[in-house]
Amino acid sequence: MLNAQFLRLPDASTDNLRNQVCELISSAIARDLFPASAPLPSCRALATHLGVSRNTVYDAYCRLIDIGLVTARDRSGYFVNDETFNPASALSSQSETERTQHSPLVQLMGAKQCPSDMAKVDHPVDWERYKYPFVNNQVETARFPIQAWRESMRVAMASSNLEVWSRDAAGTGSAKLVKQLQQRLLSYRGISANYDQILITSGAQNAIYLLGCLTAYLGRSVAVEDPCYPEARNAFEVAGNKVVTVPVDEKGLVVSKIPAGIGMVYTTPSHQFPTTVTMPQDRRLALCARAEQENFLICEDDYEAEMNFIRPRGRPVQSIDNTGRAVYVGSLSKSVAPGLRIGYMVAHPDIIKEIKAIRRSMMRHPPILMQEAMAHFIASGALDTHLRKMERRYRSRWEITLSALTDYLPEFEVQASQGGTSFWLTGPPNLNTTVLARNLKTRGVLIDEGSVFFSDPPQGLRNLRIGFAALPKAVIRDGISIIAEEVTLLRS
Repeated sequence: MLNAQFLRLPDASTDNLRNQVCELISSAIARDLFPASAPLPSCRALATHLGVSRNTVYDAYCRLIDIGLVTARDRSGYFVNDETFNPASALSSQSETERTQHSPLVQLMGAKQCPSDMAKVDHPVDWERYKYPFVNNQVETARFPIQAWRESMRVAMASSNLEVWSRDAAGTGSAKLVKQLQQRLLSYRGISANYDQILITSGAQNAIYLLGCLTAYLGRSVAVEDPCYPEARNAFEVAGNKVVTVPVDEKGLVVSKIPAGIGMVYTTPSHQFPTTVTMPQDRRLALCARAEQENFLICEDDYEAEMNFIRPRGRPVQSIDNTGRAVYVGSLSKSVAPGLRIGYMVAHPDIIKEIKAIRRSMMRHPPILMQEAMAHFIASGALDTHLRKMERRYRSRWEITLSALTDYLPEFEVQASQGGTSFWLTGPPNLNTTVLARNLKTRGVLIDEGSVFFSDPPQGLRNLRIGFAALPKAVIRDGISIIAEEVTLLRS
């Protein structure tokens, strides 16, 4: 009996039987429903299953061979042609009408924006294949401390530790990792926190979404910076919050512009995302005072706090807030490797208690094994060593990139910053960085167009972000010279 019950001819079709079989098989291939190394159903088996003649199935396979989806192997049968077929590209080649005509979600969504359509910084999956990937939040994989991480994983997976990471932790996290955060990372940032004030999350993004769930549950709105980290804005909206915007100037979020009646303010004071400006101490104090006066929370995303190259790091908002309203969000993903997805939250115990309950309802807890490995990675000193090397490398790249921008793009305004791994630029009038980004991609250059960061995208058409963390130093100037060439072509 044919083990492919998903193969069913349509109940009503005006197409001939051969074409119906072709469509049936090609659709199943596009959805990657056939095992990679197994033969497709034989002509006899498929004909019996579908209730058509063997000649019809044979003709259909011949047609699929002609168009390159299927290949025939002597005395072995028919197989998916892996050399010419890519399931992802086949699915993306379908028209919007074909993809949505049978979707119940289309009618349910109505006029509401789909989450997949929300603005986001979208880099190609194969960004490393581009010669000049000026992308942000990526790292040089060759610089990853693989030996130290392998040893940390080995220690975490020891049989004596099996009971710790293999069980359901009932919504808690790794006590070892919490201890390392208390003693090494948080104390380094001037934050004193007890065990019940720390929650491990699946990256900073997960922490942001959980806070969004809390404010939505309370029926309060969220204020975000504008321009802003778009994934945070999306997270709050998907969680069910009404999102309002607050302008950003050369000192970061403008506290006096925060609207009344909100439940939380999201801010990136260390290096504002994406402009990279640092919020001074007096404005941080003003933010705390406003939060106490109007009773709202502060979500402090301490983005790239460890990458200051000019001035000493400022005190986190959480460390100067005396009311328990500031929630500190940090990440170990960006400082080690984005794919590890390990973040943490520091807040008043009551906030942590409720956030933990919200998290438990959706994912229980992040993998304990990864937490245990990270705890050893920090305790062994590997993280400190890695961060020192990163800071030296990124400072050098920061200086090279700034010099190249000054030389090749003198008509651009480069936002002054104290460090970080990117630069925020404002181009000359009438420059469209969306078009610029598209043109540069054909020349192997990736940049972040500015419009994606604004609530009103046209505001960012002159802006772009240049990230340098993933590039070797030797190619930075060449890449920026190509950007200058394309800017000249666009303006000519």
